[in-house]
Amino acid sequence: MHPELEASPEESVDLTRKRPRVSASMWQPWYAKLWWGASASYWTGKLISFCNPSLDELYTSAVAGYLNLVFYPVTAFMVLGVGFLRAWMDFNGWEWGPPTGDQLFPKRSVGGFRDPMADPLDPRSPSHWRYLDDIK
Repeated sequence: MHPELEASPEESVDLTRKRPRVSASMWQPWYAKLWWGASASYWTGKLISFCNPSLDELYTSAVAGYLNLVFYPVTAFMVLGVGFLRAWMDFNGWEWGPPTGDQLFPKRSVGGFRDPMADPLDPRSPSHWRYLDDIK
């Protein structure tokens, strides 16, 4: 069986504690708290601007268009989620790195041929360049 399944209950609890949580990267860092607090303040001001004409001028300016993107909740989830992605990859033992030669270059070309020069679907094939002299 698996060694982690045969571990004592104290060790298995320890394994579950090391598992990364989304909340650890979305809420707990200081910059996440600052971002969510600023986002809540911005959108509260946006709601108040519907009743206040002086705030309405601020929230209809060009700068407010950029701030809409910065304080949009989906943007916060994408940016703050990078920390969770790093923690998840460390937890699973995955690494960021360049692809190996086998991953980078396929063993067969686009159409399934071993030789890309004989493949009519591959752009490296000379069949695509045979009428190049007629274009002059």
